[in-house]
Amino acid sequence: MKFTKIAVSTATTAVLALGLAACGSGTSTSTSDSASADPSAAASSAGPKYAGQTLSFWRWGDPTPEQKSVMEKVVADFEKNTGAKVNVQWSPWTGYAEKFQAAAAGSETPDVTEIGNTDVITWAAQDVFLDLTDKVGAFPGKGGISQGMWDTDTLDGKIYGVPWMAGDRAVIYRKDWFKELKLEVPKTWDELVAAAKTISEKKKGTAGFEFNGGSDMMQSLAPFVWGVGGEIAKSENGKWVSKLSEPTAREGIKFYTDLITAHKVSPVASLGRNSIEIARNFANGKTGMYIDGSWAKAEISKTNKKLSESENVGAFALPAKDGNIAPQFAGGSDLAIGKDSKHPEAAWELIQMLMTEENNQANADAMGLFPTYGSLLQGEKYKSDEWLGPFAAGLVNGKGLPASPNWVEVDKNKLVIHNMLRDIVQGKKTLEAATDEAGKQVEELLNQ
Repeated sequence: MKFTKIAVSTATTAVLALGLAACGSGTSTSTSDSASADPSAAASSAGPKYAGQTLSFWRWGDPTPEQKSVMEKVVADFEKNTGAKVNVQWSPWTGYAEKFQAAAAGSETPDVTEIGNTDVITWAAQDVFLDLTDKVGAFPGKGGISQGMWDTDTLDGKIYGVPWMAGDRAVIYRKDWFKELKLEVPKTWDELVAAAKTISEKKKGTAGFEFNGGSDMMQSLAPFVWGVGGEIAKSENGKWVSKLSEPTAREGIKFYTDLITAHKVSPVASLGRNSIEIARNFANGKTGMYIDGSWAKAEISKTNKKLSESENVGAFALPAKDGNIAPQFAGGSDLAIGKDSKHPEAAWELIQMLMTEENNQANADAMGLFPTYGSLLQGEKYKSDEWLGPFAAGLVNGKGLPASPNWVEVDKNKLVIHNMLRDIVQGKKTLEAATDEAGKQVEELLNQ
């Protein structure tokens, strides 16, 4: 079997940013199909049938006392109910790809592993994980998790992972400026532009809404495409087809680039700035709104601790074009079973135990992430939280980028979408020509 070197993906980068080391389908998620059906029932009824079996469970990062405590409780419950033992191994994220590479080559993959969600299909394509399609089909909690999250774990119609914990982005904004300028939180694209223009006009030298054209650009662009019903690319009849030239995708791309070209609420220099650099501008009073994660305050604090700890930094869910909430890119960690597992049935029951609503919420809280069940994301915990609520709302219909092992070629190595945006903003190509050309490259790379 040939194993190719795996780059640390967008999902893993997002997980690191969320602090794990220390820490659209457009279809609403059905609460009635959530984990309230208690997917651990099978584990609870298993009794001692797994006595004598020891499972390896790979976790990543340097765990805090809270993270270790939550994990120990789940393991203790599992061991009591099943008779099996669980050996939890924590490793640094920095050696993540290399450890998987070595384990796969040596046929020593773990029974259960945490894995960055967009890495699932990359490793599945190399026959590293077991096919969980049948097990997931009978899993009571399946319908409670958005289809977009399941898509990131699906390769050629087969499911190789279970969405476990997630993180996404929302619009970070200056609440004090909104109050001063008598602005309301935008509910549509038109309202978003109007607010951004007011900030740029009244706060000279300030970007009303800063464009992200840097390393994590896709997490900002994609929700605008999804927010008008568009897609980046779709797998159709076993072949990847670009959707960049479709009217909906072009509308989302145009809105994003118009922030610089037409509305002038963001500088051209933003073409090269990622969210970390934009957070620095925000901290220095040079940006009124931008897209970032729930970890944004920690980043802002590095430059302006006083601002980050004040009541002047807020968040709201990015609106879709005509209202509602735009689906957000759902990064985070999923669960998979290694192909070399000697105890796949016990491993699946451990996953089910981890995926009860109680354990899903507890692990997410400990990791500074969000649960994956829509019923939890829409629950009172987040509705009453002014900061976390907008992020939870965007995850209810969370989506992923094209689920292809070759997406890293499009996004990171060839910078296809980055170059498309740059050509549009700099006037080198029309929207139509740029999306057509980028679409051809996307199809060529994804279908290799």
